[in-house]
Amino acid sequence: MDTLDGGAALREHLDRNPQARHAALHDPEYAAEVQRLRRVLGHLDAALTDEGLTGEARQRVVARLVADCLGTDEANARMRARAEAVKKLMEQGVVHVDAETARRLLEQGVPSVSAP
Repeated sequence: MDTLDGGAALREHLDRNPQARHAALHDPEYAAEVQRLRRVLGHLDAALTDEGLTGEARQRVVARLVADCLGTDEANARMRARAEAVKKLMEQGVVHVDAETARRLLEQGVPSVSAP
């Protein structure tokens, strides 16, 4: 049985999501995530082949896993917008967090965080 090229699925996904492609090339953390996913896809394809799935079914599973793990530019933009909205609410004192969460957020550079 033929094996799939997980790299091809990644390339197709990154071609459809230019911001993700840029991050894969310029953000070391995102690039590492893409490389880990590439290895997982190889193992996944081998497991699915062993289980007798057809090439077409394996390709669908691989494409779904890539999209679920990396997200799309649109989904990532929505998450960034939500995070920015919460950050503004925190700065206004509308949202309060526990001391541990406040510490982690301050370490990430979120200003004006206060614990209850």
